Amino acid sequence: MNPSPGNLLLSIPFGETFQSISSPRYFWDNLHRGKDPFVILQWALAGEGAMEWEGKRHAVRAGEAFIIIIPENSQYYYPKQAREPWHVAWVNFYGPFALWLFQQLRTAFGPVIPLPARSAAGVMAQQLATLAKAHGFADPHEASAAGYAFVMEWLRQLSAPILQRGDPVQTALALCAARFREPLGVKELAAQTGLSREHFTRIFAERTGKSPARHLRDLRVAAAQQMLRRQNQPLKEVALRCGFPSVRSLRQALEARE
Repeated sequence: MNPSPGNLLLSIPFGETFQSISSPRYFWDNLHRGKDPFVILQWALAGEGAMEWEGKRHAVRAGEAFIIIIPENSQYYYPKQAREPWHVAWVNFYGPFALWLFQQLRTAFGPVIPLPARSAAGVMAQQLATLAKAHGFADPHEASAAGYAFVMEWLRQLSAPILQRGDPVQTALALCAARFREPLGVKELAAQTGLSREHFTRIFAERTGKSPARHLRDLRVAAAQQMLRRQNQPLKEVALRCGFPSVRSLRQALEARE
């Protein structure tokens, strides 16, 4: 992002509090929705839909949300085999800061993220949708404050040390996001979920499309790249602050991403 005050604003012009979907004709190809970038946050209130991102299909059930960043090679749709309507709500976010902010969330927690309707973040998301639908944000600073407050509450819920939902993959994703700068490894992640290392690694890869070690490395590389772009820091300091055991391991990880 360019260092401009305007780039710190979140624009929230469109939203929908309730949409009932029951036809397979409901299909969105996100690579062909115009060239102007924006974020779609859509969450399921009931039923089940699907989204595809990075070549992998993900179910989207009640209490879950997905993030789309237009334009990109992803899709979301009502599956042909579905038997019940998919009830959803959604909000669109515009602005460079919105693109960056939701990219960080998706990188940390994956393409489908828990957002229970009765949680604090779920209630705030519904309020955003209500205001956006009614064009209630006359002041862009008001919209930014409300949008950022929602994201921070959502992040707080996702980053809680002990997740009550009991989902081992979501528990691991939250731990990775909160502690990737530490010497955190797959063995400790598996122990935190109560699963064997082999079983944990298998279900994590099935759900996210990559191994837990790869996910940790991706988080660390993203943080290192950001530091290198924005700060004149020696590689040793970057490695230490981003969870790499040495400058050599940092260099290898950066080269692997090129």
